[in-house]
Amino acid sequence: MVMPDGTTTCPDMQQQSEDRWRDAITAAHILARGGAAIGGLWLTARASGVRDHFLDQLGRITQATPTLKLPPGATAAALCGHLDMSRSLKRGRLIWDSGILAAADGGILLIPMAERLEAGAAAIIAAAMDTGTCPALRPSAEGGQQPSRFAVVALDEAAEPEEMLPACLSDRLGLHICLDGVTLRTIRAMPLGAPPAPPVDWRSVCLDDGMLEQLCGIASATGHGSLRALQHLSKVARLHAALDGRGTAGVADAVAALRLCLGIRLEHRQTQPEQPTPAATPDQPPSAGGGEGEGESGGLDCLTELLTAIEQGAVDGLSLSVSERAARQGKKTGKGGAATRHARRGRPFGSSSTPPFPDARPDLVETLRAAAPWQQLRARLYQVRTGAEPTHPLIRKEDFRYRRRRHQQPSTAIFVVDASGSTALERLGETKGAIEQLLATCYVRRDEVSLIAFRGKTAEILMPPTRSLVAAKRKLSALPGGGPTPLASGLERGLEMALAARRRGSTPIVVVMTDGSGNIALDGTADRALAGRQAETIARLYRANGLKCLCIDIARRPRDSVATLAGLLGAELHLLRQANAAHMSEIVRASMHRGVPA
Repeated sequence: MVMPDGTTTCPDMQQQSEDRWRDAITAAHILARGGAAIGGLWLTARASGVRDHFLDQLGRITQATPTLKLPPGATAAALCGHLDMSRSLKRGRLIWDSGILAAADGGILLIPMAERLEAGAAAIIAAAMDTGTCPALRPSAEGGQQPSRFAVVALDEAAEPEEMLPACLSDRLGLHICLDGVTLRTIRAMPLGAPPAPPVDWRSVCLDDGMLEQLCGIASATGHGSLRALQHLSKVARLHAALDGRGTAGVADAVAALRLCLGIRLEHRQTQPEQPTPAATPDQPPSAGGGEGEGESGGLDCLTELLTAIEQGAVDGLSLSVSERAARQGKKTGKGGAATRHARRGRPFGSSSTPPFPDARPDLVETLRAAAPWQQLRARLYQVRTGAEPTHPLIRKEDFRYRRRRHQQPSTAIFVVDASGSTALERLGETKGAIEQLLATCYVRRDEVSLIAFRGKTAEILMPPTRSLVAAKRKLSALPGGGPTPLASGLERGLEMALAARRRGSTPIVVVMTDGSGNIALDGTADRALAGRQAETIARLYRANGLKCLCIDIARRPRDSVATLAGLLGAELHLLRQANAAHMSEIVRASMHRGVPA
């Protein structure tokens, strides 16, 4: 299709853009009506003009509801209330600030970059959403807990698969909208104003038990095992019906709730004109205004067909279930290596009374907060000793507080590759491909990759740790292969490089690729028995030093010697019958982004 401005667009993509924008506006109206009862809205969209347009539209729809933006790096004290230093020092008594969560009571809490929200802050927000009160950090004498009922709008700007909202927060957000694929042309062509306030109270809307059972089955089939998912579906379906002024929720409301809560949208398929299938297009659901018996049976049939389509995989855009999010977070707990505490740089995560390193500078604000409760007592003692009033805050050594930071260490993948034997060229070729694929993402993560090949009588460092893809391709252009197997020498070189990478502050992971046992000793002699004992001794040093290892068996058939070597290394054993660069790089990448083993 050619547009008036000369550009072209696909009808299917234009239809998808219109459907998603229509759903986004509907979700905004439902959020304005439901508020804290549905938890909030999870908005998946990168910073763009489309997202800005939606936030502007959301602000107009919820203009009667105050919105409070969560500042980046908000601590527990900022969320729950902290000591107001300026007013406390000015008035001579302790004055506590109410905190962000108490200030958001009755409104909307906007969380930018929600995928980077710390787990502790997410847990505090989730607790306030469950109880409707702000967790109190102040002394009990200062009063009871303050009310804190609010809806959350979480802006998910994740660019990587492992970046995601904390599960404790995403599980409590009833609406999930994705603006990927929505164009500015669609927004300008579909001006949607706010509908008049419906006279129907959504809490009085009826939802059939059979339809609720079908919603439960669909939620379970898509992997959403949380009970909150079913509660959100029920509430959103009733809210959708209330927006149309109806007192009973029909199939259109149930299908809309599945789209708005779980992201369930059937794929657009080519259908015959004489055999329309209204149940296969949830974007255009059948009307719920038919007869009672016909609407009830038709609605259940439509949801049954939808459940069948989900089981057959004919569904587009399913939201990632909470269980899968938790599993992925358990497998990929960071962007790089192990997290280093007491670091000089990184994200702040608290304060302590002891300096994290010798020349650490005190945190002025936290130090004044620690000293404020003692000012009156210290002023009296100062007046008794000197006979004069103090003119400045009285700070002692035990009042000093130091900001603690947590830094994610980079990872260094060390490939120790068996370049001997008849299949060396195939293995080395695929290893080069795996290294190049890893280096394509290493610059952003500050990870490094190196290669050690052992053949002949010794091992050779073909590529020292680097994150430069250009340098790697130049050094990997021609690799030697063939000859006997000096496995002990390769393990020794890998151990030395791994310990050196750890001393530099990186988290090493050693990838040993071999198809058998070594037959060349460290001194270059062809002594299979001595070479085996030396390889076992060096392999035990990997486990003793707590190094993370992978052992990939690339033999045509599994060999006991490789399994024994993996046990001595304390490594994960993977069987790779055929050399495959994509599979190899995926295995190593998953291990690089996994927590350090206990």
